[in-house]
Amino acid sequence: MEVKGISMSIRMKSGRSAVLLSGGLTAAMVLSIVSGVAAAPTPKPSAPVKCASEPGIDATTVKLGIITPKTGAAAPTFLNFTESAQLRLDQENAKGGVFGRKLVATSYDDQGADAVQTLQGNKAVSQDGMFGILAGSSAVGMFATLKQAGVPVMGSPGVPFSTDRNAFSPAGISTPLAATTAVLERIKAAGATKVANINHATPGAATSGNNTALLFPFVPGLTQVLRIADETQGAHDATSTALRIKSSGADATILVMFVDGGVSIGQAMKSQGVTTKANVLSGLTDPSVISRAGSALEGFLGQTSGLVAVGAPVPAMRTYANAMKARGLNPYNSAGTVGYVAADLMIQGLKLAGKCPTRADLITKLRNVDNYKGAGMLPGPISFRPGITPNGNPAKCTWFVQVVNGAPVADKKATCGQIIEFATGKVVN
Repeated sequence: MEVKGISMSIRMKSGRSAVLLSGGLTAAMVLSIVSGVAAAPTPKPSAPVKCASEPGIDATTVKLGIITPKTGAAAPTFLNFTESAQLRLDQENAKGGVFGRKLVATSYDDQGADAVQTLQGNKAVSQDGMFGILAGSSAVGMFATLKQAGVPVMGSPGVPFSTDRNAFSPAGISTPLAATTAVLERIKAAGATKVANINHATPGAATSGNNTALLFPFVPGLTQVLRIADETQGAHDATSTALRIKSSGADATILVMFVDGGVSIGQAMKSQGVTTKANVLSGLTDPSVISRAGSALEGFLGQTSGLVAVGAPVPAMRTYANAMKARGLNPYNSAGTVGYVAADLMIQGLKLAGKCPTRADLITKLRNVDNYKGAGMLPGPISFRPGITPNGNPAKCTWFVQVVNGAPVADKKATCGQIIEFATGKVVN
C-alpha cells in the first residue's frame, strides 16, 4: 500500500494485525491518513521563559517567608496564621503554582518582639533569600529593613501598612490619620452609652485605641469615660483594671490587646460584679478560648481582624472553614483568616507581575488595585491606591461575633461605619 509516496506493508497473523511502517510514521498517523483525517503534528515542548535574576525566584519556585509569633505572649492571638497561609499556598500549588512556579514557604518565629523580629526578618531576606514575606504579628521591628530592600509584605494591619509602599494588608490599613466608626456603631446598637477604651502598649494597639478616642465626637450618644493606653500584655492580674472600669461607670468596654489579656479582664470584671451592655475584645472568635474562660465572656463581642467571621453566611468563608477542618486545624482564630488572605494577596500580586516577576513589579501592580475582595472573605473591597494615606484608606466594615451560651455566633451581616479623617473631621467615602 502506498500513501503519497510513503510505502507501508500490512501483515495479518493469528487474527491480529501488525503495521510495519517506513518513513518514520506512527500507527496513529497512518490511521488518520487512511481515514482521510489530517493528523495534528505533535507540539514541541515550549522553551522555558528566561528571566533576569531576582531574589527568591527561579524557574520552578518562589520562596516566601512566614513571620509570626509561634511562642511568647502573642502566640495565642496569632494562632494558625502560618497554617492557614500554607493552606492557601498549597491550594495554588495543587493547580500548578503561579506560571508553573511552586510556592515554597519557610516559617520564622518572631515571638511578638521587635528585636527578635528584626533578626528573623534579616535572616529570611539576607540569608535565606525570600522573595516576599507574609507577616502576622503586632511587632514591627523588621519593616525598615524590608522597606529598604523593597521586599513585598502581606499581613496583619499595623502602622507600616499605611506608610510603607511595599507593605499590603488585605484587612485594610491602620493609621493615626483616620478610622472607621464601625466598633462604636456596634456598641451603640447594643444600647451602651459610656465606654472604657483600653489597649495594651504595642504600636498597632495604641493606634487603634487612640483612633477610637478621637471618634467619639462623631457618634452621638456615646462618651468615653475611661482611657487606659498601657494595659499589661497577655494574661495577668486584671483586678485593678476591672475596678477602674467599675468606678468609671462604663457600661461598655473596648479591649484592643492580646486575647489572653482581654480574657483576664473579662474574668476580673465578672469577679468584681461589673455589669455592662457591650464588651468588644479584638480577636475573640475562637470557641476553645471562650470555653476556657467559662461564663466570664458571655455576651462579649469578638472583633475579627477585618475579615468575615467564621459562621457568617458567606460561601467563601464556609469553604475556608471546611478546608481548615479537613486538615485538623481550628478555623476560628481571626489571625488564621488573615494568614489565608495574606497568602492569597501575595498570589494575586505574583500573577499581576507576570511570568518574570520582580519585587518592584509586584509592588507597583498591587498599588494600582482598588477592588481587592480577598478571595470572597472580606466584608467589603479594599483599595491599595493612594487615599488618606499613600497606601489607601482604612476598611469601612467589621464583622463581629457575639458569645451566646458559651459559643461565638456570627452577626448576620457586617457592621459598616463612616471613615473619619481626623485632620479635617470629614467623612471619607
